[in-house]
Amino acid sequence: MKKVIFLMSAVVLLAACTTANLLLDSRFLASADYFPVTGRQGWLLNQRLGFGTFVSGKVDRDWDTTDTLAIGGFERVRQAGAYRFSFSDGEDNVAQLDCKNGDDTDHVNLRGVLGGDARWIVDADSFLECSILEWGETLSWKLLMSSKGELLRGYLYSENKALPVYEVLSSVELEGAAWAIGEIAGYLIYRDGVQVAAIQVVNEGGVWVGNTLPLIERRRLASLAAALLLYRPSES
Repeated sequence: MKKVIFLMSAVVLLAACTTANLLLDSRFLASADYFPVTGRQGWLLNQRLGFGTFVSGKVDRDWDTTDTLAIGGFERVRQAGAYRFSFSDGEDNVAQLDCKNGDDTDHVNLRGVLGGDARWIVDADSFLECSILEWGETLSWKLLMSSKGELLRGYLYSENKALPVYEVLSSVELEGAAWAIGEIAGYLIYRDGVQVAAIQVVNEGGVWVGNTLPLIERRRLASLAAALLLYRPSES
């Protein structure tokens, strides 16, 4: 998926002289705990993520693959990758996560008109799919997200239909910025229309989780946050 960075937004953010944060509702912030994130920057080799008392095991990433299906002047290109890791809360195991992500891009071949390697992108979709198996359980939670353009949206749900469904929405809005930036700044998590968590993926990253939620739900949302923090959109 082609990523467009708006130069004016970048200038505004650089001029602000403060770290830009994900724009969040003040009512949610008043009832949420905040955790700064470590382990997102730098080399991906032996990467480990952490925030609060939560920590991942070493993140195992597959090499990205690219597959192309060509029919006449039409091409569909899929670029895909995967990552998996264990997740714990102090000494307590929390979950095992297995994620797949990538982009599907449709091209019209314009070589006959413009020459060279000219192609026109007519459609582009991104996807993120994760399986989250909580420790001691046999049924997984599923995260399914997709996009048209820059914004990902989807749901986290359990194979146990009695458990809640969480809506996951990406956001491009930063606090104090006059314009939305041209890439995902974070994710907003809702249950039954009420915000329960937020994940910032710009800068070092950050996690907010509702402070009145039961421990099992806080751990579930922390696992979701880890999956989203470790997701790396394609640059192509």
